[in-house]
Amino acid sequence: MPVHALAVSDEIDQRIYSATLWQRMPDVEVVFSCGDLPARYLEFIVDALDKPVYYVLGNHAEELTRGGDWGKRYRPQGCVDLCGKVVRDPGSGLILAGLPGSPKYNEAEPEQYTEAEMMWKILAMTPRLLWNRYRHGRALDVLVSHAPPRDVNDQPEDPAHRGFVAMRRFLRWFRPAYQLHGHIHLYDRSRSARTTFEGTEVINVFPYQELDLHVPAVEPAPVPVPAPVTATTTAAGRLRTATRDMAQREAEPVTKSPLESHP
Repeated sequence: MPVHALAVSDEIDQRIYSATLWQRMPDVEVVFSCGDLPARYLEFIVDALDKPVYYVLGNHAEELTRGGDWGKRYRPQGCVDLCGKVVRDPGSGLILAGLPGSPKYNEAEPEQYTEAEMMWKILAMTPRLLWNRYRHGRALDVLVSHAPPRDVNDQPEDPAHRGFVAMRRFLRWFRPAYQLHGHIHLYDRSRSARTTFEGTEVINVFPYQELDLHVPAVEPAPVPVPAPVTATTTAAGRLRTATRDMAQREAEPVTKSPLESHP
């Protein structure tokens, strides 16, 4: 069964920021934000759909504000920060990882990284990804990022909208089924928003996309089940058992030893 997801990025869309969102998208199981959306927008989606929202920071880090660039800093409440992390969504069973920001092109924006800095982020996640490959047979299912890989859905002639070379290595090493990204404002609908690279479907979700994620062998994360409570596992049960055993011993006939003296 595919996992029905909503992915958003970069621009508030009134089709999403609407009181009718739940009625129009009742089947959404999980939401991904690929960056540069204010906290109030993500919090609205959480409230409207009552589904988990995973986000990464865009290069403008608008997720840390509610009212715009000059607002007080907040984390989006009710959302899961995926930046530099590897997690498993308990509802869908999807294994997720997140990479924030864009390639460094000036000193004005807070979430920009050199290729070396992005590679360090990837290396920090590598032990968990290798464990997933051993434990689940795959390193991850969905990479959520703000920027795309270099020369995949990017704009290489624009330094502010190039992709990361490090992400190309990430896809070669760990081969997720999907990479979802934003950063590239794709207003020209004649350009494709999807490219396959090294077996990964790389999707530009600007400003939003409804997706059916087909990931083989995905099962919901196991939910710990408490051991059944029986009479013998409680203090009262143990007391009843001990009392019953004592009564049985007292009711047993007494057999005299052959060594006992007779009167």
